[in-house]
Amino acid sequence: ANTVRVGDDLLTAPKIFLNTGGRASVPDLPGVHDIPYLTNSSMMDLDVLPSHLIVVGGSYISLEFAQMFRRFGSEVTVIEKAPRLTGREDEETSAAIQSILENEGITVHVGAGDIAFARKGNEIAVTFSAGQPPALGSHVLLALGRVPNTDDLGLDKAGVEVDQRGFIVVDDQLRTNVPGIWAMGDCNGKGAFTHTSYNDFEIVAANLLDNDPRKVTDRIEAYALYI
Repeated sequence: ANTVRVGDDLLTAPKIFLNTGGRASVPDLPGVHDIPYLTNSSMMDLDVLPSHLIVVGGSYISLEFAQMFRRFGSEVTVIEKAPRLTGREDEETSAAIQSILENEGITVHVGAGDIAFARKGNEIAVTFSAGQPPALGSHVLLALGRVPNTDDLGLDKAGVEVDQRGFIVVDDQLRTNVPGIWAMGDCNGKGAFTHTSYNDFEIVAANLLDNDPRKVTDRIEAYALYI
């Protein structure tokens, strides 16, 4: 059996399932902690329409929010350090995505290195090295990837292995290196989607309850960008 501490309580069970999810990554960029940045979660709490939304990041979450707020009526600027948007896609798809967004009035900067932030009066200035002047906006959305919620679990004390990014290492049936402990969902790095997280549960349940040796590598992962 394994034991987990929850507050002041110690809970012991023959099987423990870790499903702690993930959160927005906030890299330690210059000035980032001096501004009131938004993430994909706090964006949902906005009760005002940004006059100018600056989106830092050029992948799925960022571009969906960019288009959404442009259609709401905000001026929108997207800043991406990579040479093109949605680096997971092929170049032709990336170019088509950028064209769609620019045709809607969204300003897109790619190849933008050395990103930094600063307050400038009532606005936020975002500087970057793409041969352009700083972007001045009312709100900044950071959409720079996800990190797993594993840093405060004390996994090292239990001997549970994590990779260099903090994702829990699992095998093809989502078992960790410690017998009796599984990891499912965003915390294992096997997929960052709601449907893949749910499929993790299906795989574990099939193995444990139905004697069905389902595996992560059996699934065909589907995903979409909504623009």
